[in-house]
Amino acid sequence: MDLVVSRKKLYESLGHFQSVVEKRNTIPILSNVKFKSYNSLLKITATDLGLEISESIEALIKREGELTLPSQLLFDIIRKAPENSEIQVKEDASLGQVFVFFGKSKFSLPYLMTSDFPEMEEEEFDNNITINSEKLRYLLNDCKFSMGIDESRQYLNGIYFHQNENKLVTVATDGHRLSRCQINSDEIIKNFEGIIIPKKTVYEVSKLLEDFDTNVEISFSKTKIKFNFKNIKLISKLLNANFPDYESVIPKNNDLEMKVDSSSFSETIDRVSTISLEKFRTVKLEISNNLCVVSSFGQEKSAGTEQIKVNYSGPSININFNAKYILDVLSILKSEEITLTFSENTSPTILKSQKKNNSLYLIMQMRS
Repeated sequence: MDLVVSRKKLYESLGHFQSVVEKRNTIPILSNVKFKSYNSLLKITATDLGLEISESIEALIKREGELTLPSQLLFDIIRKAPENSEIQVKEDASLGQVFVFFGKSKFSLPYLMTSDFPEMEEEEFDNNITINSEKLRYLLNDCKFSMGIDESRQYLNGIYFHQNENKLVTVATDGHRLSRCQINSDEIIKNFEGIIIPKKTVYEVSKLLEDFDTNVEISFSKTKIKFNFKNIKLISKLLNANFPDYESVIPKNNDLEMKVDSSSFSETIDRVSTISLEKFRTVKLEISNNLCVVSSFGQEKSAGTEQIKVNYSGPSININFNAKYILDVLSILKSEEITLTFSENTSPTILKSQKKNNSLYLIMQMRS
């Protein structure tokens, strides 16, 4: 292999792989990225066995070939190269080394052959959907913070992607809170069973969407999903589990309603909850007569209290919440008037906003 590629293209590309490659790996080749040069392209691939990402970038190919290189080490070298430099990557098979040249710098790196590099087999995907990147960004980013982290309940550690008539819907829950986002599909959707996209895949796709603003092609079967972003392809295994019946936990009879400015509410809760050093940072809401008193209690009888004006005319009610759960939702619905609906019993509270009326957030109350 012998090729020349711009530092900018190579650096940006390698940046897409760093969180896919496991830093401490018991299988050495999984710490490497695969380079394959052909025609006028350099194809880079990384995998952790459950997730594979590949990207093709333009390069001057002097001699075609393929090999694998240490991902972190190569990334650090290219990151520190002068910004506008040209990077030459040249294999010397007799020495078992790859040389990286730029300017007056020369680095030699060990490499491993690609014969042991595990690539994920593609299969016949039953479903294909083309979706606008902005809509996909909304479906993932406005939902992902509610994903679970409990290893004993893997089925919660991802996003449930399914359809409801002509809508595409994403749902995430950790058992204490729930997020649901939905969009109207731009095309006729073939009926498909819901799938659970693993947490790591959700985060990787979200990162790619930060720099992508055209349509994304999504293909999936019962076991795998593929995202096509022009020159980047991401394939992932799906979680082999059944997602719980989330519709059954969404209250249908919450008859008390409070409206409040999201930014002011967020600032108040953030300030008051500072006093609480406990794990759940509990805040108490005392709501009556267009006023909400937010309070929190800490060690040695320390306490914080703040009042905020709201739109509420129902009976007086006291509710306890995990402050982080509310703040996470308010960070999504920022700069908007939000509506909280609850009941006098302990049913979950629903948070919605008029501007994002396709989003629904659910938070369980905490015991006093």
